[in-house]
Amino acid sequence: MIYRIGKRKKLNADINVVPYIDVMLVLLIIFMVLSPLLIQGIEVNLPKTDTTKMSVSSEPLVISIDRRGEYFINLGEEQLPISLMELKNKAKIIYQANPDIEIVFKSDANVPFDYVAKGMAGIQSLGIQKIGIITSGYDSEL
Repeated sequence: MIYRIGKRKKLNADINVVPYIDVMLVLLIIFMVLSPLLIQGIEVNLPKTDTTKMSVSSEPLVISIDRRGEYFINLGEEQLPISLMELKNKAKIIYQANPDIEIVFKSDANVPFDYVAKGMAGIQSLGIQKIGIITSGYDSEL
């Protein structure tokens, strides 16, 4: 038997990170596909405008107004019908719990703007500044 003295093979203790990068890329793609689907609400016929996409840092509170002018507050998967006074009270409670929340209105195109304006004014009277309107885009013919 021959023994080699002084020449020992060093152990390689590196971690192969390529599979982890692959998994992270797949997760990134999944979240990129699912993120536009997170805005919830009842089905309304949105007015068409020439707008840009809004940047949402967290999930906004969506308030929907259907074609009959009824308000709905969207909490998770359910849409709860609500009056304008109840809307102000619940929005105040939600705003106190999370002051960085964004509130967006999703209104049917056939609803008079009076309903949207009353809802937005009620929310603004609470001191909430991050308010928006969800619309659908159209092809501009310029």
